Amino acid sequence: MIRLLNAKTCQLPDNDEKKAQQKQPYVIISHVWGDREIVFEDMPRFKQLSTSSKRVSGAKIAGACEVVLRHYHGAIQYLWLDTVCIDKRDLTELSMSINSMYKWYRQAEACFVYLQDFLPRDDEDEEHAGGFTRSRWFTRGWTLQELIAPRQVIFFDRNWRVIGDKASLQQELSARTKIMGVFLLGTRNISKASVAQRMSWFSGRETTVEEDAAYCLLGIYGVNMPLLYGEGRERAFRRLQEEIMRYSDDHSIFAWTSHAPLKDGSGFLAGSPDYFTSTGMYEHQPDVRTSEPFEMTNKGISIRVFLQQQGSYHVASLDCPLGDSHHVGLYLECRSMATQQYRRVRTDEMCRVRNTGRGEPKRIFIKPPDDI
Repeated sequence: MIRLLNAKTCQLPDNDEKKAQQKQPYVIISHVWGDREIVFEDMPRFKQLSTSSKRVSGAKIAGACEVVLRHYHGAIQYLWLDTVCIDKRDLTELSMSINSMYKWYRQAEACFVYLQDFLPRDDEDEEHAGGFTRSRWFTRGWTLQELIAPRQVIFFDRNWRVIGDKASLQQELSARTKIMGVFLLGTRNISKASVAQRMSWFSGRETTVEEDAAYCLLGIYGVNMPLLYGEGRERAFRRLQEEIMRYSDDHSIFAWTSHAPLKDGSGFLAGSPDYFTSTGMYEHQPDVRTSEPFEMTNKGISIRVFLQQQGSYHVASLDCPLGDSHHVGLYLECRSMATQQYRRVRTDEMCRVRNTGRGEPKRIFIKPPDDI
């Protein structure tokens, strides 16, 4: 159940008011966290903190309330701001909120993006030259879904002056984020983008909490999973990929490259979303000969792929075309011929496999070396 801030009073609701809010239109406020933010438990002392130790955060909240009321001439009186609308001390509420955020953004009347570090100079039309895209907002992990999910996104500078909306700024936004306009503007559902394409959108983004690099992508893939803070970035990201695999047969989830060769090789799952930096053009094109489901088993990922031997390696050809004549290929090393278990090697590179020489379709199992 979403909790909304009353823009007229700058106050949060009690339990009865919270229930009544569920049918009210609202605006999402997207921003970058500062060092001294007013949070949920501070709200009873909002007026006091706004004029003392947390005045910058207080001014941001008050400005958001004012601009929502002004923009809609009082017709919309509620907003959602992550700093104050989630009680992060309650882990159950935090988990529910993170798993619901994408839906909340989709249902919002609009998302107002506050670029606190951007103020265009008076002597040039800098916003339309793409200057606003240098804001830190474009480097944060959580802001990705705040850009994609809402139907309308309006950008504001430090003084809450309108820069433009997602439609009018589409070219600058696509150039900065590498997200195609059809997905950015919602004319094509992002489910039509391959797993690798969507993962590439995270490139260059960071999260303060390491596990959030996985959790902030839940809505992008339409999946849900429990939050286990303390599990670490790599384990959280592995769980995300396993959850995606439950609903998708897209081979592009395996089309990643590490920044350097992993010393002992790896399994088929990436250790970080950063491994998908260069996968923005990879699509999934199923082949009837290898389109059987793949899944996690106690022998590793079970998958049917085209396989051929090249010297001391095997090459697995994924159902991801590269132009009209090639497919993505991954280097594998056979660890056990009897059990058909392999590991991925030369993880910092992929190869191009000709359509006419992909090898024979074969079911194999891919496990990380430590698990074999």
